[in-house]
Amino acid sequence: MNKQIDLSQLWNVFKRSFVAMIILGILGMAAAYFGAKTFIAPKYESDTSLLVNRKQDNDPNMQLNAQQADIQIINTYKDIITRPVVLEAVADDLTSPQRVMVKKAKKAVYGTRYNATTGVREEYVAEKAQPAKYKLRPAKYSNISADDLAKIVSVSTQQNSQVFTVNVRDTDPLRARDIANDIAKVFEKKIATIMSISNVSVVSKATATSTPVSPRLKLMTIVGLVLGVLVAFIWGLIRELTDQTIKDIDFITDDLGLVNLGIVNYVQRMRDMDQAIEAVKSNEDNNDFGEADFPQRSRRRI
Repeated sequence: MNKQIDLSQLWNVFKRSFVAMIILGILGMAAAYFGAKTFIAPKYESDTSLLVNRKQDNDPNMQLNAQQADIQIINTYKDIITRPVVLEAVADDLTSPQRVMVKKAKKAVYGTRYNATTGVREEYVAEKAQPAKYKLRPAKYSNISADDLAKIVSVSTQQNSQVFTVNVRDTDPLRARDIANDIAKVFEKKIATIMSISNVSVVSKATATSTPVSPRLKLMTIVGLVLGVLVAFIWGLIRELTDQTIKDIDFITDDLGLVNLGIVNYVQRMRDMDQAIEAVKSNEDNNDFGEADFPQRSRRRI
C-alpha cells in the first residue's frame, strides 16, 4: 500500500498514542529493570596495575630510547598474560593446595668462650639452627580452568604509559580479586624466565568491590522506557496507515472526484425512549387516547 503521511498526521498519531506511550514506557522500564535484576547475574570487576622496565644507563638518550622500547613491548606483555603459559599456572594455584610458610628459618647463633685446658678461645653453638615451618593451605576455588580465565581476563593500557592494567570480571568479587593478584604474581615469575626481565613492579594490588559493573540497571531502564514509547508510537502509526475510514469530506470531492449529496448526522439514542414506549403501551391498554393521537403525543413525549 502506497500511502503518504504528513507532519500533521504524525502529530495526530502522537496525540492519540500519548496515553499508550506513557503506559508502555512505564511497563518497559519495569520489565527491563526487574528482568535485568532477576535474570542477569551481576558481575564485579577487579584490576591490578603492573610496571615492567629494564635497567637503564645513566645516559639520558639511552634512557629515553629504553623507555620508548618498553612502551612498545607492552603489547607483548599483554599477549603473554592472556596465554596458557600464565593462565594455566594461575588456575593451578587457585585450585590446588598451597604450601605456605608460617615460620621463617633461623640460622644458628654462635658464641665464643675461653678454654682453660687449651688456653685458647673457641666457638660454640649458642642457639641451634631452626628450619622453616610450612603448612598446607587448602585450595581457594575449584573448577577453574585456563579457558575460563581467558574469558574473564583482559589487559588495558594507556597511551605513552609503561603501566598496564590486568582487568578481571567475574560474578564473585573476591574471586575476581584473587585471580587478578595471582596473575600479577605468576607473571612476575614467568617474565623473568621468558624475557630475562626482573624489574616487575606491582603499582596497585587488586581489591574486592561490592558494586557490580554489569548489568547497568540505569541504562537498561532507559532502554526499556525508549522501547516502550517507540512500540506504542509505531503501533499508532500502523493504525493510522491501515485505517480505511474517511475522516474528511474534502477527500470525497477532491481525491475521489465524487459529488457530495448531503450529510447524515448521527443521532444518539435518547435516554427515556424505553420509558416513552412503555408509557405508550400502557396508554393503549387503558384507551386513554385514540390511535390518531399516538404519533403526536409520542413525539411530544420524546
